[in-house]
Amino acid sequence: MVHYLISWKHSFRRLGEEYETARKKKHALDTLLETGRISQSTHDLFSIEIAESMTDIERQQKAMTDKMNAKIVELEEQVKTLEILLANFEIQHVTGEVDDEVYQREISVLSMGLETSKDELDAMKEATEQLSHGNFLEEQQTELQSELKEDKVVEEIPKPKMAYVEVNTTEEQNPVSSCTACAEEAKASETAAEGEEKTAG
Repeated sequence: MVHYLISWKHSFRRLGEEYETARKKKHALDTLLETGRISQSTHDLFSIEIAESMTDIERQQKAMTDKMNAKIVELEEQVKTLEILLANFEIQHVTGEVDDEVYQREISVLSMGLETSKDELDAMKEATEQLSHGNFLEEQQTELQSELKEDKVVEEIPKPKMAYVEVNTTEEQNPVSSCTACAEEAKASETAAEGEEKTAG
């Protein structure tokens, strides 16, 4: 029985360590999302893994509680049996059916066994109560699942599309060249007109 209690304490400690590890992972994951170092989809991916881990811890916790409850029932039956034997020897001793030597020997063994069984039963009940009240695992699992549902509801805000204006820099118009061309065209027209007048004369 002592070995069983030691094994329970080891298992309970292990579950606590696994839970703490999952909690630290969740905190680190939230920090990465808040600082913009990971996307929402990546955050959700790891959150699912953490939630699954918490579910497994909760399952192990329940299995451990069930085993300990079964052990409590077994110890209660053992205590009841020892009490019946103790009462029976006391009655037989009073009525003279059992002599003093046998009575002292049997009563000593029964009393020791009864005391040990009661101590083990009390310790097991206390351990089971402690494990049952460790419902922080279930609460954290519910919180993680709620956060995942909320993340799926939130819609991503579309990024505004940027409009780009293409500027043609290869065909810029030179105002000086334009003026020179105009002057040359006017002079050519004037020369042509003079030529026509001479021909007419």
